Amino acid sequence: MEWEATTFGRPVLALVLVASLALFPVFFIPSGPSMWLAGMIFGYGLGFVIIMVGTTIGMVLPYLIGLVFRDRIHQWLKKWPKNAAMIRLAGEGSWFHQFQVVALFRVSPFPYTIFNYAVVVTNMRFWPYLCGSIAGMVPEAFIYIYSGRLLKTLADAQYGKHQLTTVEIVYNIISFIVAVVTTIAFTVYAKKALNELKIAEANEEAASVSGSTTLEIEKGSH
Repeated sequence: MEWEATTFGRPVLALVLVASLALFPVFFIPSGPSMWLAGMIFGYGLGFVIIMVGTTIGMVLPYLIGLVFRDRIHQWLKKWPKNAAMIRLAGEGSWFHQFQVVALFRVSPFPYTIFNYAVVVTNMRFWPYLCGSIAGMVPEAFIYIYSGRLLKTLADAQYGKHQLTTVEIVYNIISFIVAVVTTIAFTVYAKKALNELKIAEANEEAASVSGSTTLEIEKGSH
């Protein structure tokens, strides 16, 4: 990393990382390594900006591309009806409901690279999609930056560039445990919240169908 920073310069590396974070999701390539590098090289401040700029572009591009191939994506989703039902949930309701569901999708284990394309077949509007995506990416960005900084610290200690004190060791262990627990908690909460929204929507549809049937029966009796 030091050789790269010296050879290419930090501004060039920042642009490379932004470009990778923007383009990798378009081709279904995991962008985790780029986020780790952003944390290792640039830290929490600039690293966070790089990650958010790159991932925001990386969420907009597939959405725009998906609009061009909307009919084809719709046909493709018919092969996975359960996933399609979850994705359709994102496009229901008000602006805030769409924002909330998109944010939950970003935190949940659902593959976001697929979601970026598939969401175009729903009634999802662009701005709640964008704002919800950014909000949902914030926790993941900090977790990747932290893990990247931790990897750099361990690498420096291994190669003798930095000697870890007892306090630093204890701090890193506690921080790692907190990061793992936080990640699991976010994932479990998002999955549970999405399931609850899905159940609520199913109940509303059932109630609507039941009400329509009752109304038809009443009309028939008259």
